[in-house]
Amino acid sequence: MSLSSDPVPAASAAITQKLDELLKPWNLSDAPGVIVGVSQRGRPVYRRGFGLASIEHASALTPGTRMRIGSTSKQFCALGILLLAEEGKLDINKPIGTWLPELGDVCGRPSLLQLMHHTGGLHDPLPIIFVQNGGYYTNLPGGGHLQMMSRLQECNFEPGSRFAYSNSGYQLLSLVTERVSGMSWGQFMADRIFAPLGMNDTAVLASDLDIVPGMATLHVQSPGGKWRRGIYPCDENLGGGGIISTVDDMLAWTAQLGGARKKIGRDQTWQRLLEPQIFSNGSRHCYGLGLMFDEHRGVKIIHHAGATMGSTHQMLTAPGHALDIVVMSNRMDVPSAALALKVLEAVLEDDLTPAELPPVAADYPAVLGRWYSRDSRTLVDLHAREVRPDLPKQLMLSTYNQLVGPLRKAGLGLALPDGPFSTIEIREPPAGAHPPDTLDMHICGDLERFERLPETPPTAESLATGLCGRYRQRGYPKEVEIALRDGMLVLDLLPLHGRGYWELQPYSEDVVGCGSYHSIPHFALPNSASLSLERENGQVVGFSFDTDRVRGMRFERV
Repeated sequence: MSLSSDPVPAASAAITQKLDELLKPWNLSDAPGVIVGVSQRGRPVYRRGFGLASIEHASALTPGTRMRIGSTSKQFCALGILLLAEEGKLDINKPIGTWLPELGDVCGRPSLLQLMHHTGGLHDPLPIIFVQNGGYYTNLPGGGHLQMMSRLQECNFEPGSRFAYSNSGYQLLSLVTERVSGMSWGQFMADRIFAPLGMNDTAVLASDLDIVPGMATLHVQSPGGKWRRGIYPCDENLGGGGIISTVDDMLAWTAQLGGARKKIGRDQTWQRLLEPQIFSNGSRHCYGLGLMFDEHRGVKIIHHAGATMGSTHQMLTAPGHALDIVVMSNRMDVPSAALALKVLEAVLEDDLTPAELPPVAADYPAVLGRWYSRDSRTLVDLHAREVRPDLPKQLMLSTYNQLVGPLRKAGLGLALPDGPFSTIEIREPPAGAHPPDTLDMHICGDLERFERLPETPPTAESLATGLCGRYRQRGYPKEVEIALRDGMLVLDLLPLHGRGYWELQPYSEDVVGCGSYHSIPHFALPNSASLSLERENGQVVGFSFDTDRVRGMRFERV
């Protein structure tokens, strides 16, 4: 089911035909779908919705349908902070505890700029909520996030030293905006950004339990194929992902982002928004302030994706080609970021360089395997995987037991494109057919030595004696249990009802991966982590729970 609200200009007919074919998989009359908007040189060239806004009511997606944009909200949050800074009402280089003193000495230390750059080191709230609620994302009420952050006793890293994507930072930034402006964040966004830019269908929606006109239902598909309603489990999902919008409004935003004349703010404010960050060691990261900078087949792009429980979103602009692309979906399985690149390729087909061939895993046998840094408790897995049947197996990278993606060639070495992850580089891949005992990698420009974990890991039974038992996260009463069940180690989050546990995968005597996750009801988002065990006299006395967004979440034996 597709709908275009405007007739297609003759000059755009070829683009329309290519994009209609690209989006055909979501042109369904019985499933949620996708909305795509494309503008070039300030003129709309494609605006179509495919699929249903609501299966329940059999209503179609149209270019006017409102939808969550998820983490794409972050650039609006950053601009709001910069607008207050240009008025002299705050200093982005001061600690956030200046305005939120209840955060205390741990979470109050990062500066506003570090939080906008995701270098503040704050734990992301969702994994903490997940564990403390026994493996479920129960609704976090208003005020709950600030209460939770004030209890934390450790951070991911020293503020400013590394990168870890953090919704916490942007949620706190929206609270700073409220305290400095004296307005709710939704009202501030409406008055200072949305209304001046003509984004009349854009608003802040704190909770999916609230009903607003013209809003698409979010959908999550269960393993059996049945659709369920998606609801984001937070009543204060503001600066990190609380905005709803339409493709037309988002195209108005991208036009402002890449345009020469700004309707709001000074030129210096917009320049600051578009500056990629530089670490103290001189290395760069692709993240600016709620925006990412990249290049795709010779085209420089600015973009940011978003996802919630039941939606995906991508905003992309290619300033050198005056091309703006917005992709929205009300189902979780639409790869909006990848789809936006396909749209870019269809529109700019004649201006693209050949696609870069990824590194072939067989050319780098000495880097294959699992590697572990004791300094930062970082688990890296380099392995071969077939991505396309017509290509040799590629060299893929996982961190903290989570698949990140293929490595790229970088000079004489290999690198992980930073994106929403830390930059990881292997500047001098070892030669030969066999991996060495150690491998040097640079994370955000800092050198770390990784040890190779054994090819034959210990058995679950051999680890069980010193590992099994109850553990408790610091500062919280909730217990979890590591147990041996039918020859398999599990990390049970001990929900009061249902089930929620990981299968544990031993990698060494001190490193364990959290593998398949089992829950009732089924949990739609991927869950991966690694555990670093802490021992005294051979007995495990605690462990560190690590993901890319929460590092060093400490659990102590009960």
